[in-house]
Amino acid sequence: MRKKLYYMGSGFFFILGIVLSNTYRPYIYENHIFDFHLADTIGNLVAVPSLSLLLLAMRKYESLSKAILYSIFVFTLYEIIPFGTFDFYDLIATYISGLLTYLIFLLFKRVNKR
Repeated sequence: MRKKLYYMGSGFFFILGIVLSNTYRPYIYENHIFDFHLADTIGNLVAVPSLSLLLLAMRKYESLSKAILYSIFVFTLYEIIPFGTFDFYDLIATYISGLLTYLIFLLFKRVNKR
């Protein structure tokens, strides 16, 4: 049952990234709204929870914290290795996303203990 939830959560974040990249980002760009680079970093913000949950579903890691660290490492390498243009804001978004994912994980863990 838990494995299915991890797959669903991973898919949710993946689809959320696609939807926001195709709706929110064009809206922000067309209307020249400054959103503190949120539109530019949508992919990185949803990538960490999506990959972390996918790794848990595939049983590559037993703990979410290790999966989050691996995800942050992968997306940091992707940003540093010259596949495209280096974007400092994407790197920051990756770390913020990892931190938020971990904090939400701790919150759910604490709620489940009650």
